Amino acid sequence: MDSQPAGVFVLTLRAVAGPDNAQPDGRRYTILAFAVGADEAAAAKIALEGLSVLGWIEAETLRCGEIIDEAAVPEDLCGPMARARRDGCALVVYDED
Repeated sequence: MDSQPAGVFVLTLRAVAGPDNAQPDGRRYTILAFAVGADEAAAAKIALEGLSVLGWIEAETLRCGEIIDEAAVPEDLCGPMARARRDGCALVVYDED
């Protein structure tokens, strides 16, 4: 049985920097996550696990979609996408205040 290779998905998440976070300020942040998965559900699970390991709490997924054309990914996001391919997940945290 042939298995399809996992794709890279991009997710928009919101989460709180909890007490185990590197900057435990208790604020809610918007986070762009790149995660590898066989489908959206698998990628979301990987992204949420990655958030949890880094001390993010109360996470919610706002949007998720598979990256079909990697050439269309903006240059400043190619690094996180490559890290996700290598490590399973990569996060870009936005400080919007």
